[in-house]
Amino acid sequence: MSIPTREDAVVAELARLGVGYLSRQSADEPMQIQSPDTLIADLIRQPTSRVRVAVISLFLAHPEYADYVLSAVKLLSRKNAQVLKIFYSAAFILQAQYAKALMPYLGLKWKRLPDLFSKELGLTGAPPKEQLKNLAQAHAELTKTELNWMGTYDNAVRHLLRRWEMEKEWNQSLR
Repeated sequence: MSIPTREDAVVAELARLGVGYLSRQSADEPMQIQSPDTLIADLIRQPTSRVRVAVISLFLAHPEYADYVLSAVKLLSRKNAQVLKIFYSAAFILQAQYAKALMPYLGLKWKRLPDLFSKELGLTGAPPKEQLKNLAQAHAELTKTELNWMGTYDNAVRHLLRRWEMEKEWNQSLR
């Protein structure tokens, strides 16, 4: 039995929560389940962006995790706290854009994410696409990384929805 890396443990925890599109090195399950605020903070601390960005999918799959964002912010360095606020805000905006696609998979778990950081990040008053563009620009400035952040945010939703669709098809083929 191999010892899972910290990243593997976080990815395994995401899979347990229905965010199963990320691959991992070990098939072992995490030894203990993390509290939601610790999981959120651990996601943001991960060295690979593919895992950090998955926090968007976590918020979309589990809107109740929004209740733990402010306590997760307190567990992070200033820079990582800002990254969390950006990813959370992206999830907030994308949830509205993808509501029709997300609702059938969430059923009674569906609830609108609260707007926690739009004012702080200067996103109020603009249309959603403009908000995402401004968020992506702030992200690029913070991380000093010229990346298509808008596309990165959108990919998190698309990966989640694609995985849920595949799981639905697998389950139907088993009947």
